Amino acid sequence: MNRSEATISLVIITFFSASQYAFLAGVPDSVPQFSFLFITGLVGFLITAFLFFNELSRLDKKQVLQGFLMAVETLAFNLFLLLGSGVGAMVSSCVVSAYFMFVPLFSFLLFREKPEKHVLLGSAVVLVGLFFMMGADISGLLDINILYLLLADGSFALYIITAGHFSARSNPALLVMGERFFGCVMALCLWVGQSAVTHTPMTLPAEPAFWGSVLFIGIFMRGMYTVVQLYAQRYIDPMRASLIFSTEIIITMAISPLLTLLFGAAPETITPMRIAGAAVMVAGILAADGDFVAGLKRRLRHEAG
Repeated sequence: MNRSEATISLVIITFFSASQYAFLAGVPDSVPQFSFLFITGLVGFLITAFLFFNELSRLDKKQVLQGFLMAVETLAFNLFLLLGSGVGAMVSSCVVSAYFMFVPLFSFLLFREKPEKHVLLGSAVVLVGLFFMMGADISGLLDINILYLLLADGSFALYIITAGHFSARSNPALLVMGERFFGCVMALCLWVGQSAVTHTPMTLPAEPAFWGSVLFIGIFMRGMYTVVQLYAQRYIDPMRASLIFSTEIIITMAISPLLTLLFGAAPETITPMRIAGAAVMVAGILAADGDFVAGLKRRLRHEAG
């Protein structure tokens, strides 16, 4: 895999991420969050274990610890995402797409990595685009669901940073299996505790919509998404990866009519301001790409000469 292939791979899994909100809507409010995280995580673990079982002979303590840390980060992200998913697909995508704002700060605090100027400039432009995508209305930020989604942002920003560092030095296949395994164990323990506290039985609904959500999230988000992301991030730094993931909101807007037709998801309103916001976001992502900026400068100099 080279950088171009890694970029394409991240764009593809971002498409699946944008689609998940329609499936999350199929999870009844009565279903405990930890039960959903456990069952989808179990599906993801079984898939990754089947694909990479032969890699287990290379497992060491360092990779076990790394997988555990990544499981904590993803559990926090998925829990906060579930808690905040009641504000609609478009708003959820807008807020969750803003996790790139946390990446430079966390990278500096954890590894003393200073972001390049063009990356900060591009990030600021993307943030302006997100503001337009939300209709330039900040009143909705006071919603408790938005707070949960911002906590999800912070959790995922940490995950992107640690995944990039770990995958460059460890076996991505073992990291995926470790993350999924520990994620299942923690979600199951939390589900048991939640059931004991609330005095509710540990049962799952039989509705087809629920199990459709389980299969989609389990296969594509808990399984294939993580595998592709860890391999791709060996070639793309965390900041650029997070900017690619931020295009999720654009994809959500583009595929909203299809999701409405197929799954009865609430249709998203596509306004001129949101279209302008999408264009601004793309411009910001390109501005943050050092190779693109350097190539553009060379071309402009060539044409001027």
